[in-house]
Amino acid sequence: MVNIWSLFSQISGGGCPLCRQPGDNDNLCPACLAALPYNRHACPRCALPLPADAPDTVLCADCQATAPSFDRALAPLLYRSPVDDLVAGFKYHHHLPRGRLLAATLAAAVQQQLGRAGLLLPIPMQARRLRERGFNQAGELARWLSIQLGIPWAGDRLIKIRDSDQQRALLRRQRQRNVRGTFACRGSLPAEVALIDDVITTGATAEEASRVLKRAGVVRVEVWAVARTPRNAQT
Repeated sequence: MVNIWSLFSQISGGGCPLCRQPGDNDNLCPACLAALPYNRHACPRCALPLPADAPDTVLCADCQATAPSFDRALAPLLYRSPVDDLVAGFKYHHHLPRGRLLAATLAAAVQQQLGRAGLLLPIPMQARRLRERGFNQAGELARWLSIQLGIPWAGDRLIKIRDSDQQRALLRRQRQRNVRGTFACRGSLPAEVALIDDVITTGATAEEASRVLKRAGVVRVEVWAVARTPRNAQT
C-alpha cells in the first residue's frame, strides 16, 4: 500500500516535520524540539499542569480530594499545538515516524524521572475501532518503549471486554461513567506495571484500568503518556 505521508514528504522536500527546514524527515530540528510545549510543572501524581506559583511537590486539587488508583503519571508534553498535530498524524494517518519521535520523547522522560515498571501494558482498543484504524497507537508506543527502555510489554494482559462510546465528545464525568467496566485482566502480572497511552485527557481511562489492575493484585501502577491535556482544554 502506498504511504501517502512518505510521498508528501518527498514532494514537499522533506525536512523537519513541523517547520520543513532541511534535515531528517523523521526528527524535529533542534529549534522545533526546544519549542515544544513541555509539561515541566505538573502534579507529581496525575501529571496535570499546575499553576506557575504552585510548589513542585504539591498535588493538584483533584488528587488532594480523591487520590487516583494509579500511583504516578508521567507525561512530558502538553496536548496543544503542535503536539496535537504530531499525535494526529501518528494516530489517524498511520505516520509511524511521528509515533517513534513521540515514543523517544516519552522514553527520555521516563529515564529522567526514574519511572518504575516490570511490564508495559498499552491501553487496549475495542475490536471494531481496531479494525477501522488498523493498529493500536498505544500498542505501537509500548513496543517502541520496550526497545528503548529494555522493559517487556504485553498486549494481551489488559483487555477490553465492553465497547464504549468515543471519549472525545464526552464531558469529564461522562467519560468516567463511559469506561466503567470496560477492562479486565488475564494472565500473570508483575507487582509493578506501566500503562501506556498517547494522551491523558481527564484521566478517566487510566483510573479505570488502574482500578482493575490493582484488583488483580498489581501493587504499583504508573501511567506513561506522551502528552497531558491542560484542565482548561478538557471537555
